[in-house]
Amino acid sequence: MDPTFFALPESDGCLTSTLWLRTLAVAAIRELAVRSVRRIVAGMSTVTEIESAIERLSPEEQRALAEWLNARLIEETPEMLAAIDDADQSLATEGGVAVADVRRNLRQWITG
Repeated sequence: MDPTFFALPESDGCLTSTLWLRTLAVAAIRELAVRSVRRIVAGMSTVTEIESAIERLSPEEQRALAEWLNARLIEETPEMLAAIDDADQSLATEGGVAVADVRRNLRQWITG
């Protein structure tokens, strides 16, 4: 993992900082899950053996493994990459949303 990924951005009380911290936590859990699976799966050759090993992981490690596996299986499409670029551009030009605003408005945003 790139060591600059762990550089903490300036805290501005915005959603962007909160999301960065959550992203860091998810990345750390995912890395631990992948290491655990590699350690457990070493020498295993059948799907049944691998499934059994995965069942021995903690719920957090299983979730992180599922996210990692889904990321490998979901093909990036030009539309998906364009949507990510649009979101990145929007964040750069319009800025983040304060966490207090998210908490206050989330239910309305979800239900419309």
